[in-house]
Amino acid sequence: MKPIETVAVVGGGPAGIACAIWLKRLGMLPKIFERHHLGGQLHDITLSLQDVPGFYGANVSVLLADLVQQLHQMGIDVYEGHDVVAFDEAEKLLTCADGATYYAQAVVYAPGLRTRDLKVPGAQWVTSLSTSALLAQPLAGEVLIVGGGDRAFEAALRLSEAGKSVRLIHRRDHFRARPDFQQRVRALGIPVHVNTTVEAITPTQGGVEVVLKGPRTTKRVKVAVVMVRIGMEPDIQPGLCSSVLSDVVPLWPSSRLRVIGDAVTPVPFRSIVTAFASGMVAAKEIVMNPPWRS
Repeated sequence: MKPIETVAVVGGGPAGIACAIWLKRLGMLPKIFERHHLGGQLHDITLSLQDVPGFYGANVSVLLADLVQQLHQMGIDVYEGHDVVAFDEAEKLLTCADGATYYAQAVVYAPGLRTRDLKVPGAQWVTSLSTSALLAQPLAGEVLIVGGGDRAFEAALRLSEAGKSVRLIHRRDHFRARPDFQQRVRALGIPVHVNTTVEAITPTQGGVEVVLKGPRTTKRVKVAVVMVRIGMEPDIQPGLCSSVLSDVVPLWPSSRLRVIGDAVTPVPFRSIVTAFASGMVAAKEIVMNPPWRS
């Protein structure tokens, strides 16, 4: 009987889930390892889905529930809370942060993205809370949101629509956010400052003081919270893939490791749909060019 090869999928976001589904369909034995909770960055999407075929207008929880159910029905093993930190190609062993090891003939790595840090004095005072967490808190003052993309505008919309006082600042004079997000921000009258940067943050009683540098002047403002939404970067674990070229890591860094998803997708093309597609491509490539035969 032909052996069933074990392929570890490290990362349980859209790309990793799609890859595991395709690997199973194509006769492999996939196992998903997710350091947090299955779904990855799907948990960060709070507005209704607009561009996932078949899920227009749906809450992302509907999509995630369907994906989890499909994994269960297909009998695909999922290891949540398993932070994979290294892969020994010679021994074909994954190592987790807690020291546990798992066998795999090959690894598909779907690391996803992390928020870029604001590199200014006092950046440690930027809130680590999510938009949902802020919505649940009483805020004695304004929320200052730094960024000009979808995530910044989405946070501004949700907070403003919930009655929170919000202000947006962006270092450029144009935005990457979707046009409909920009229109909604204007309709709500949310103050937006362009060509403006944060120079420093200092804690104060009940909030923080922020030094803002604009095109003509520098001023200090007191706000309740500073949120940073200035873009994302590949969340690479050096023990799995140490080479990063600008915002893109090599797609096939080694014979037994493939990197997929948003981490290897140019910024303008990142989406749930392209993540799904990258998972399918990696699964088919492994089946057509199995590394254990090289």
